[in-house]
Amino acid sequence: MKHTTRLSLSFNRIAAAGRDALASAVAGALAWLLASGLFGHTHPVFAIVTAIVCLAPGLPNHGRQAVGIMLGVAIGILMGELALLVPDSLMGAGALALLRMSGAVLCSILIASAFGLPAVVPIQAGVSAVLVLAMGPENAGWHRMQDVFVGAGVGLLFSQILLTPDPLRQVDGAMHNLLLRIGTALKTAASAVQNADPTKADTALGLIMQAQEDLVLLRDGADAARYAARWSLRGRLAAGPVTAAADQSEHDAIRICAAALLLGDALHEALRQGSRQPPGLASHLQMLGARASGKAGNDILPYRKGSPTIGLTDPAWLPLISPLDILNKMLPTTCVKSPP
Repeated sequence: MKHTTRLSLSFNRIAAAGRDALASAVAGALAWLLASGLFGHTHPVFAIVTAIVCLAPGLPNHGRQAVGIMLGVAIGILMGELALLVPDSLMGAGALALLRMSGAVLCSILIASAFGLPAVVPIQAGVSAVLVLAMGPENAGWHRMQDVFVGAGVGLLFSQILLTPDPLRQVDGAMHNLLLRIGTALKTAASAVQNADPTKADTALGLIMQAQEDLVLLRDGADAARYAARWSLRGRLAAGPVTAAADQSEHDAIRICAAALLLGDALHEALRQGSRQPPGLASHLQMLGARASGKAGNDILPYRKGSPTIGLTDPAWLPLISPLDILNKMLPTTCVKSPP
């Protein structure tokens, strides 16, 4: 079951990345053709690389990535050109030439970091400075900047006009992956209770810990949705609902992850102490797992605090009451279907 879930998550991620991967391939080819046609570059490698970097899957915002790349490259080229103003007569020794390159990289990265933009900006700045000094300005200076402008322009064309992502779909997809992981953890927890197995409880706790990765992706997606609501045409048309949905999804995801973590920790501790499991707890955890995975039916009734079906009276099991209440309230209203 564990391996099946991992395969399912992998296939879901591949499917989610398919659109951006196809856009990267097509945009890269278009950027190559444009750079060759407009500037006569025989091998416009930087154009195709820039288009791919701008549209690669997993980026919270493709538009910001494109702008960041252009800014980073411009800073790096400028610092490289300034470093070349140092007379070559002073760079006779190899150690001094290396020191000049290191100084240019240091200044480029520091200046690029001052803008507070993603890591791609200082990275591109440092790399551009190195290329200018290593390959010369005629091969890596303005020549590279032209390719980067073409690649970033094509990336902006695809991300902001031709293939503008649906912000709500981004958030729903991230929530789906998070709930799938939480659902698997809850089902594993149910098996742990049923078999009084602390090892399985530890496995369930590990799955919940891994869900923090999905929470980070969801928060990035929520930020991207808010950004798209301000800076893309599609987002502006639905700015109110998009922002509200992003805020609500982020709030719900944080509460679900926190409750699941508390539940997993308390469950592991109770089983480790050898406490007798309450009747009905395993089946209820199984139902919660089904809800989180989006496979629950209408016949599953929500748990209510103090329900006689789960006798959480042993002091070792009392810490489960609060997280169970939260998950019962949240999961039926936040379950989402797999994104189309």
